[in-house]
Amino acid sequence: MSPFLFVLVMEVLTLILLQRIEQNGGFSYHWRCDRIQLFQLGFADDLLLFSKADPNSVRLFKEGLTVFAELSGLQANLQREGHLPLRYLGLPLLASRLSVADCRPILQKIERVFGVGTVYWAMAFILPKHVIKEIEKRLRNFLWKGSIETGYAKVSWKQVCRPVNEGGLGIRDIHALNKSLMSRHLWRLIAQERSSIWVNWIFHYRLQHYSVWTISTRSGTWGWRKLIRLRDSLRPCITYRIGDGTSFSLWHDPWHARGALISHFPLGPQHTSLPTTAPLCMVILEESWNWPSVTNMESIDITHELPTIHGGPDRILWTGPQGSFSAAAAYTVFCPPGPTVGWSSLLGGTFKIPRHRFILWLAILGRLSTMDKPWLQHLGPTCVLCQEDVMESHEHLFFMCSYATRCILAIRRVVSFHWPYSSWPTVIRWASVRWRGKHVVVRRTELFWLPLYTTCGGSAIFGFSNTPRGLRRT
Repeated sequence: MSPFLFVLVMEVLTLILLQRIEQNGGFSYHWRCDRIQLFQLGFADDLLLFSKADPNSVRLFKEGLTVFAELSGLQANLQREGHLPLRYLGLPLLASRLSVADCRPILQKIERVFGVGTVYWAMAFILPKHVIKEIEKRLRNFLWKGSIETGYAKVSWKQVCRPVNEGGLGIRDIHALNKSLMSRHLWRLIAQERSSIWVNWIFHYRLQHYSVWTISTRSGTWGWRKLIRLRDSLRPCITYRIGDGTSFSLWHDPWHARGALISHFPLGPQHTSLPTTAPLCMVILEESWNWPSVTNMESIDITHELPTIHGGPDRILWTGPQGSFSAAAAYTVFCPPGPTVGWSSLLGGTFKIPRHRFILWLAILGRLSTMDKPWLQHLGPTCVLCQEDVMESHEHLFFMCSYATRCILAIRRVVSFHWPYSSWPTVIRWASVRWRGKHVVVRRTELFWLPLYTTCGGSAIFGFSNTPRGLRRT
């Protein structure tokens, strides 16, 4: 059955149950659902019904399901049973803390297909630190060894996860990615998206008279505590634009320059005779501030540095990266950008083979496994290209090796393009400036120059065989 058709059919069931609940006064909502009058949730081909465990409520559900079965031919599976903890759509449904054992399926899936499932889990849970380390360990080993076996690395994983323009490979940091994806749920609470059943439920049963900013991080479930602790990282990127003040809490929302007033002036409600549940509109009159007369210094301090009242509806704005909230914008909050490098353009473009780009990246960082590295000096001072008894280094491979020199001179005649043939850093700086754009000469030079230099660099990794040289552990 088409998913859309199934949704339409389930709407009929919802209307049948709703009609019976409204016509029969004997139905009792579940004690955690009565404030929002929630009695059913449906996802895919699964249906959850909520009510108080009394005969009248159960009877209404049973009658509604019977009528629905007569109309649609769809019968409820009464043999299906389940209890927590269980798995649904590949994720564990837990009433307790997420453990490493609960996350074992994602680690097993990474062993079969690298990277699959990580984002899916990261969107649903704050992953334990040990699980994140295991995921990164598997990804790191695959990058350097091609398998999940314990391997060695030439570049630290922290630098690998930096963006390309900062000298990395652009691989996402799992810890920051997890926080940025989960912060989407927190943003929906901050932005008060009441159209969401989950947000509406949180406001009625979890926050109640508090706000996201003032509720304790020590109460609630493990997942809730982990989620709410992300608020301090998002706070600098959020601005409260005051309109009519009906949507903001006077004491609990950070509309003031000092943040939530209840945190700085705990006796404010007592001195101003304004209850802790008061909305901000209680001190606004005709788009102007209208605070009650107070004499104590603490209450007087509140009226200092008052923001501008703009009128209209209240708005909560994301003033962080990218101008509007998204998981990508939140990622830059948890993984702030660093200094950029000038040679990142050499690694981009459609003409560059990934293998060439990777070896060139190692060469630019000076991390090729040349013989001058302390952990390879036991192999002897012999260049694998020219077979001369000389200590192999980056400078030798690209500028002093007789074999590489003959190749470079031959290619220069074909390309009819010249570059400074002095030192590796000089060439990189020169190429970063000159090799920009899509000019045919630039493209033709890239096609010849990059394979040559990455081949020379590849010899420092593989020599003339398929057996990699030893790699340094980080």
